Amino acid sequence: MDFSKNTPDFITALMQTWLLQYKQDQQNPLTTIGLFRWEFRPNKRKPEKPRRIPKIDKCIDLQDLSFKHKVYFLEIDTKTLHVYESSGIALGGLNIAHEYTLHEDEFAQTKVLFKMIR
Repeated sequence: MDFSKNTPDFITALMQTWLLQYKQDQQNPLTTIGLFRWEFRPNKRKPEKPRRIPKIDKCIDLQDLSFKHKVYFLEIDTKTLHVYESSGIALGGLNIAHEYTLHEDEFAQTKVLFKMIR
């Protein structure tokens, strides 16, 4: 997929750079692309550390396939990007969010923010 031409208006240059680096040559094509935000909820076991839940703001469906591969972005600053990926079939798959930082035109994954198997 040519990410330089076929991206929605809300995708920034930083997000396009990440797409070109990580999703250019992949087996499962992207089915949805969009933006998300973090919602914080109380944590009963550790009240000082609230639960972080990703909430989808905007998205555009690119293809309709049985195996979904969705990517959502949250731009923190000019060099930090949170990427939430959801992949799998309807009743099973993986949801994961990573933090990436840009160093000299290369993204480096710094930490896992959220991970859930469904």
